[in-house]
Amino acid sequence: MTVFFKISGLKFLNGCFLLLLLLLLASPAQAVLLTPSQPKLAAGGQLEILVETMNNQAQQPALVLPASWQTHFKLLDQIYQLETKGQNRFTHRWFLVLQHLQPDSISRRLDLEPLQINGRSSQALQLLIEAARKKPTIQTQRLSQPLTMQQSVDFTDAYLGQTLVYQLLIRYQGFPLEPRLSPLEVEGATTRQLGDGREQGFNQRGVSWQEARWQELIQLHTAEARILPRYFSSRLTLTGQTGGKLYEAETPTLKINVRPIPDSWPKEQPWLPALGVNLEAAFLPRPKQLKQTEALELSIHLDVVGQQARNLPQFKAMASENWRIEPLTEELTDRIVDGLLVGSLKQRLLLYPKQAGNLKLPNLTLNWWDVNAHQARHSQVKLGQLEVLPSDQTMAKMKAMQEFKDAQALEKKQA
Repeated sequence: MTVFFKISGLKFLNGCFLLLLLLLLASPAQAVLLTPSQPKLAAGGQLEILVETMNNQAQQPALVLPASWQTHFKLLDQIYQLETKGQNRFTHRWFLVLQHLQPDSISRRLDLEPLQINGRSSQALQLLIEAARKKPTIQTQRLSQPLTMQQSVDFTDAYLGQTLVYQLLIRYQGFPLEPRLSPLEVEGATTRQLGDGREQGFNQRGVSWQEARWQELIQLHTAEARILPRYFSSRLTLTGQTGGKLYEAETPTLKINVRPIPDSWPKEQPWLPALGVNLEAAFLPRPKQLKQTEALELSIHLDVVGQQARNLPQFKAMASENWRIEPLTEELTDRIVDGLLVGSLKQRLLLYPKQAGNLKLPNLTLNWWDVNAHQARHSQVKLGQLEVLPSDQTMAKMKAMQEFKDAQALEKKQA
């Protein structure tokens, strides 16, 4: 019995015959072949996979997706085909249609465990997941022309403690007189202005417009948050008019879905929700030789996407039997990169070796919560080891002691 199914593309069919030849040459321990329809997959998209194996039984083998597959994919469709290649030689094929379950995933490489059929394993499946860039949710309402007003945030679904980028955009024609703008009011959050507003002109279909933008940071503090309506009014003097006419605009309420801190997050760790983290550390300058009494500067640079700098944890003083590290200075900055907030922390610390020898230094670790993948992560930098020489004072004492021992040995020899 043969069941036929549709596979997209003539190239895909030609590839199947080549893979079948490889299947005949495969070792018994790995006689299941997987052929995905594409090496890259957009987050939340569908993936087609051809599964092939051979044995001496006409009965359909059981195909069960491993746990790691079911974590990331949902099986939408499965079509089975049996092909007879000779006496007691059968080729079993499955055409699988899978739905990726994480449409808000970041760009990443997905490593899935081998698929097993009747004790035989396939190759491990590797896929590149490409994040779908979310467009800012914009709510706008035009009450009158030639004036428009809209407000937006980069994320309307966020975690408690996450920092959002809010933007207000006002477009108008003519020259404004007596402009009035209501302040930003947010329930369940605090706000902070990010730089000064900027204004620029542009031409749309032969009509000259002015555009004013303001950006502010919104820090979520409660389980419910919403941005209240804002109002703007101004008299606009258009070409050929005198005195100006009063125009008004209003934005509707913008609600934000706030996720709580996950129960799996350790309570003793500082809570840090973010889109991404980059942690770097280095000794400046890297010493060729370091003496016991000398201090060495350690520079730490931390960039966190989706969080303002004032919320970043700073590395505190550390000490052991062989060394101690003391904070020296810190610098905090916030900036917008490709529409996303990046909070930066630059710290300078001093390392003081207590003993000479090969000193093993600690690892710098930062725990954070990936708001796209909805899971805990950590970033770590290994400081490695340092070779520390004895101080000049210690060297002088060692030299004096050695000279004393040599003198005693000489006296005994002469006696």
